[in-house]
Amino acid sequence: MKKVILSKNLLRNKITNLKRKGKKIVLVHGVFDLVHLGHIYYFQEAKSNGDILVVSITADKFVNKGLNKPLFQEKERLKFLSQLSLIDFVYCNDAKDASGIIKLIKPNFYVKGPDYKKKEGDEAGNLGTELKAIKKVKGKFLTTSNVQYSSTNIINEKLSYFKSDDLDWLKKIKKDSTKMNYLFEFKKVLEKIKKQNVLIIGEIIFDEYNYVDPLGKPSKENILSVNFTNKETFFGGCLPVVKNLSNIYKNLTLLSLYNKKSNFDKVSKFLRQDRVKLNLIRKKDYIDIFKRRYLNKKNFSKIFEVYNFKNKDFFDDRLFNYLKKNLKSFDKVIVCDFGHGLINEKITKLLSSKSKVLCANIQTNSGNRGFNLFDKYKKLDFLCLDEPELRLGVRDKENKVEDIIKNLSVKKYKNAMITRGVDGLNFKKDNKTTYVPALTTKPLDTIGAGDAAYGFASSFINNTNSSKLIALVAAIAGALKVQIVGHSNFIKIEDISRSLRSLLK
Repeated sequence: MKKVILSKNLLRNKITNLKRKGKKIVLVHGVFDLVHLGHIYYFQEAKSNGDILVVSITADKFVNKGLNKPLFQEKERLKFLSQLSLIDFVYCNDAKDASGIIKLIKPNFYVKGPDYKKKEGDEAGNLGTELKAIKKVKGKFLTTSNVQYSSTNIINEKLSYFKSDDLDWLKKIKKDSTKMNYLFEFKKVLEKIKKQNVLIIGEIIFDEYNYVDPLGKPSKENILSVNFTNKETFFGGCLPVVKNLSNIYKNLTLLSLYNKKSNFDKVSKFLRQDRVKLNLIRKKDYIDIFKRRYLNKKNFSKIFEVYNFKNKDFFDDRLFNYLKKNLKSFDKVIVCDFGHGLINEKITKLLSSKSKVLCANIQTNSGNRGFNLFDKYKKLDFLCLDEPELRLGVRDKENKVEDIIKNLSVKKYKNAMITRGVDGLNFKKDNKTTYVPALTTKPLDTIGAGDAAYGFASSFINNTNSSKLIALVAAIAGALKVQIVGHSNFIKIEDISRSLRSLLK
């Protein structure tokens, strides 16, 4: 008998025939990323309620168990489970919950593990829909009583992507979480901030990804030849931060400049479904920023970039006057400063003096020729930089990041975060620093990882006293972003929540 069923119709027909023979059907559903002893107990107890055990697994694209999950792809998980004699049929469910498969086979029993006896066990939030489905087909819902094992915990501890030193960090953070309930604090902060009135100001950038196949070096010239295949255009600059945070705040305003109406229309359409108030000011001499990246199609490695913008200040009276009039009405200002002329000296002075809470990510790069340094802000409640930007700003290439960040003026920069790529990040609150390692070791695309970390960290600033929680949220956001090519997708607060829960198991 073939255990792995790939067709809905075939599965339904087989189960229907078995029911006609008087067989009772038991359905279990889950990710089953790593089959362990707990699963064996679970399957045994589940099957004891009937005759035929059907195991439905969550398809890869619907797995949301946090960072670096699933460990094994759906084809591998199907193969593992098909080898167990306890299981009669295995099916990959192409949906976010099991309600569809319940309606399809109409099992006598739908069985979940002991963790689902409590509301907290339903991390994905799908059980309510599944309970309605099993009730509709006149089946029963059961939970097993066996000892609970956690695949996530086993993966974190035994098959970890952490370096050995960082495993000690993970153990400490879990221990800390028993005293300082990070998940409870996380939810409390979200309730606190969702009604706040927040302004995001920064450059809008269109990121064009040109995918090519490298052909090699021509015989007569010292250049690289490539064959163009296709391109994608993503919304970059401050827009990913806006998009990521739009599902947190009810009152979010974007302030920026633009030139061409067609580009304004693109941004408006992009944010149409989000709770964002657009205050985009048209300026005739402004240059809409395009950054064209050329990438190896096979591994997404970048070959070179072409920028389209002017390295000059674009002071606009309307933008300045809007800030002057409205700054005090915002609970927080989040600045995405790419150094391309929008955030000039006059603007920074106004922001530093009038903002209730001011956060800024100041990028120093080849595009602004290294002139966009963080000390142009006289006062900040939260400063976010990467390590090279920090070292350049303080003219220190030798000392440890931990020592440099400690020496940042407490009065000028109450909170500071330094992102360090594969070396994780450091977060400073007053005179105390917190370190969080990189939470993934296999990035697809690092563009925008620092922006993601900054956006979510900014939201938590001044809303919690837990610097460790802020650092964890930022690190998770960065780790999630590097698994996304370009800005083809965005991070929801639910993604952060699930990853935090997974990390602390």
